[in-house]
Amino acid sequence: MLVLLALVLAPVRGWAASPGHNRGDRPAAPVDVRVPALAYDERSITLVWEKPAAHTGIVDYRVYLDGRPIGLASDASTSPAKPYIDRFYADPANAAQVRTVMDTYTATGLRPSTRYRFTVRSVDSAGRESPDSAVVTQSTTAVPKVFDIADYGAVGDGATVNTAAIQRAIDACTPGGKVVIPAGVFKTGAIWLHSDMTLQVAAGGTLLGSDNPADYPYNYLLYDYSTDPRYYSLINAHTYEYGSLRDIRIVGPGTIDGNGWKQAGPDADGFPVSLPSSSSTVSTNGVLAKAQVAAATALGSASSYATRSNLITLRGVTNVYYGGFTALNPSQHTLVNLHDDNVTVNGVRLLTEGVNNADGIEFTHGNGLTVINNVFDTGDDDMNFAAGLGAAAPNDPPTRNAWIADNYFRRGHGAVVLGSHTGAWIENIEAEDNVIDGTDVGLRMKTDPNNGGGGRDVLFRDDAIRSVTAQAFIFTSAYSDPNAAIVVEPSTAKAQFRDVDVEHVTVDGTGSQAISVIGVPDQPHQGLHFTDVRFLHANPTAISYLRDSSFTDVVFDNTPNPWGITNSTGLSFHGSTATPVSVDASAGPAWPRGARLTASATATTATLSWPAASDNVAVAQYLIRSGDTVLAQVPGGTLSTTVGGLSPALRYDLRVQALDATGNAAPGPATRVTTGGGADTVAPLAPANGAASLVPGGLGTTWARVSWPAASDDYGIDHYLVRAGGGPAATVRGTATTFTVAGLRPGTGYGITVDAVDATGNATRYPGTLAVTTNPPYDVGVPTWRDGDRLRVRRTGATTATISWPAARDGARAVVGYRVYVDGRPIQPDAAFTPVNTASTLAGTSRALTGLAPGVAHTIVVQAGDSAGRWTGTGLRATLPPR
Repeated sequence: MLVLLALVLAPVRGWAASPGHNRGDRPAAPVDVRVPALAYDERSITLVWEKPAAHTGIVDYRVYLDGRPIGLASDASTSPAKPYIDRFYADPANAAQVRTVMDTYTATGLRPSTRYRFTVRSVDSAGRESPDSAVVTQSTTAVPKVFDIADYGAVGDGATVNTAAIQRAIDACTPGGKVVIPAGVFKTGAIWLHSDMTLQVAAGGTLLGSDNPADYPYNYLLYDYSTDPRYYSLINAHTYEYGSLRDIRIVGPGTIDGNGWKQAGPDADGFPVSLPSSSSTVSTNGVLAKAQVAAATALGSASSYATRSNLITLRGVTNVYYGGFTALNPSQHTLVNLHDDNVTVNGVRLLTEGVNNADGIEFTHGNGLTVINNVFDTGDDDMNFAAGLGAAAPNDPPTRNAWIADNYFRRGHGAVVLGSHTGAWIENIEAEDNVIDGTDVGLRMKTDPNNGGGGRDVLFRDDAIRSVTAQAFIFTSAYSDPNAAIVVEPSTAKAQFRDVDVEHVTVDGTGSQAISVIGVPDQPHQGLHFTDVRFLHANPTAISYLRDSSFTDVVFDNTPNPWGITNSTGLSFHGSTATPVSVDASAGPAWPRGARLTASATATTATLSWPAASDNVAVAQYLIRSGDTVLAQVPGGTLSTTVGGLSPALRYDLRVQALDATGNAAPGPATRVTTGGGADTVAPLAPANGAASLVPGGLGTTWARVSWPAASDDYGIDHYLVRAGGGPAATVRGTATTFTVAGLRPGTGYGITVDAVDATGNATRYPGTLAVTTNPPYDVGVPTWRDGDRLRVRRTGATTATISWPAARDGARAVVGYRVYVDGRPIQPDAAFTPVNTASTLAGTSRALTGLAPGVAHTIVVQAGDSAGRWTGTGLRATLPPR
């Protein structure tokens, strides 16, 4: 069981930081030494640890087994990432980069079924060792029983489709067993793993995805509330009764190849690269991707390109281990983990360069992730965290508690990425001692503000970054994915990134900004703290809508005027950080005591004047506001203006606001004016032609989107009122003519109307009513039984019995049937059961059993499923006594 990660924040350090211990003292011992989830087998055990709080000067760690030294972490003989990291530091051009220190060790050559005792010591540059860490003990497993797929009829010729044979081997695998893909190329469609097993692709073996979309079930949903069904993956473990699947390992050293796209061949460094892949090239360069898109189009999918399958998807599993294999060429994403807790990814080569949307690792709504010793060379984000979208996302848990260390990131849109699905929050993420060499971005945090949630409590430290093609660090809530297929109800709270620490990092080369921060006016990002960060070569920063953040010993070696800051406040700059505008970002303007705004008005204008505000640097501009609406922008040296476009005979509450160059704002004096003339009595004019009809723009379970052509008015449109079913009106201000009506009831009909309203309050209703019916409630979870319901079993003979049980219930869909298992096997020998289809043993709630073994006790399990193919993971269980 993985011990939940406790983030250990390093103390603030200057670039030339003092050692973490006094001269002559031993270094501090590492902390939280542990064995990650399932990171052991019959011959090896992997250890990881956290560096101590005072760790400057530690250059290595020595591991002890039963009190005797067995090796240094820097040996890392089992890590595929280590040779690339060593080559990086062997390049003299990287002499100024932060030196990463390995935080993991794999003990090999151990005996099966044996308990071992480990401690770890820190080692400093003088060779001094710390005291022992706390002891961690771990036993190796027994030698597993092997289920070779060739023994079940699989043929490794690269052409035969072996789905049924491989599934037979998996279904036969006993607890603790290992299903082996031997040397050869074994083509298959979707396969389904179960609890307490290992799937191993042996040396020289390749598990190759079929290029026939019929070999992959359809109707996979990323979230319960998703609106875009997709294909299931090549390798699957799946349950909606989260936690009912446990202890699944997928290991190498062989290859898992998704057969998604045609390949262009290896690049100069020997890494595989696909031909250009996108929605516009899928028909020419796709393999499985092409076939799936064509089949989904024939099925009527409105977003057929998004239906492509992943390489591996595990849903609802507790304790997962991926280790030592090479992942190639998925149709879409690579390793996807949904509602999985305690996941380890160790020593995997994720080589998907050029494949569109081929994220390396996806971790969503899970708790506990360890990512170590991997090589990332991907077509999209390398290590990506997600947490759902929009208003429904908080019904699921946050994505949390991850540790990412000792990896080599070569290609990818972002090395460590939070978002863009942020609805339930992504939190407690630590990435340290990684080499990032040629990705687009180092640390990438991205979302649309309407996704909600965000990312928080992130520590990114002791990492070396070289030659990123875009930003070294980006925090943006202005992200949108043009290929996004899921449409959801917007969140009521805007997304935000906050409480991020970047410490002791070097960056050599950026394609665009060194640091990019893009917030939104009503939800700035907050609490970004950069400490001891050195930009050897980088472009200037671009920071907007950031508050309460600090930059300590942030040094730009070759970047004159590195700071570009707007609309930000509460920023502080310390130590060797140098910037001419740093003080201006720390506070906003101030108004003199007793400042007054004076005004006079005509029928359609107001003339205003005010005293000068002060600022520590300069007032850049004044804004004249009426409520949330900006009526005028005035240069900082101007203290009067005339505002036009007002409506006659109308009262206006006006206020002046002072802003400095970075956007720090100070509300100033206010006044009330009433325009002259006769009151406007003419209502707005809605377009009179056929285009005036309301247009549907999408429909979900709790929302409907509507759009309309703009109305006109002599004095301008102030706002639109949108109503659903006569309910409360939503106000849409400005020039927007599209709106998502939220908070609706599932499966309910509504009539949506729109009114155009001018500033005086004259209103015109658009002709017609848009009739919509929201989608039925989306399915959540699996069928359930009441507390106390039980399976009744009775022997009727030496080889016969009867069983019965109460009917299960399901909230969103009908229970369509039950599956009956005896000793883990379905009572129909050739049952075509998968975790996602609706095949069942029977629709009733009783069954006669025959062919039982006399004199033997049997375990009987009954599972219930609904019309969406969601099956109970545990079900009702009883023991049938012998007779």
